[in-house]
Amino acid sequence: MARAKNDAATCKTGRTRRRGVAIVEAALVLPLCLILLLAIADFARMIMTRQLLDNAARSGARLAVTNTATLATTDIQNCVTAALGGQSLNNMTIQVYQVNPSTGANLGAWNTTPLGGYIAVEIDGNFQPICPGISQLASSMLWTTKVIMLCEAN
Repeated sequence: MARAKNDAATCKTGRTRRRGVAIVEAALVLPLCLILLLAIADFARMIMTRQLLDNAARSGARLAVTNTATLATTDIQNCVTAALGGQSLNNMTIQVYQVNPSTGANLGAWNTTPLGGYIAVEIDGNFQPICPGISQLASSMLWTTKVIMLCEAN
């Protein structure tokens, strides 16, 4: 009889140890999962911001080529900023100018571009990831995007 009591106690103790193992496993695995999740979120934010940057430059160029006589440079810059949806870059600059399409050289004021000329909208700025160490991204990345379109106004 005494032997049966000892076997029951051993079995009960074994179950208790198994529950402790599960807690330790969870404590080891959950931080790794959270780190992976943060890295994925940082990469996704980087891709989204790059796509927004390209689309914002395209929207600004489209507005510029159709309204050379009626809009100012600040109107184009406001359009670009609005198209970014609050995802602006650090030290962001937005330039609008008449451009030579073969060399990309700045030819002067965009609102004097003749019909058939080209207008460029260029956005420069630094992208900073939320957690660069975890996602293995650089702490700051200089991004430039330029959209050149044929002028349809004037």
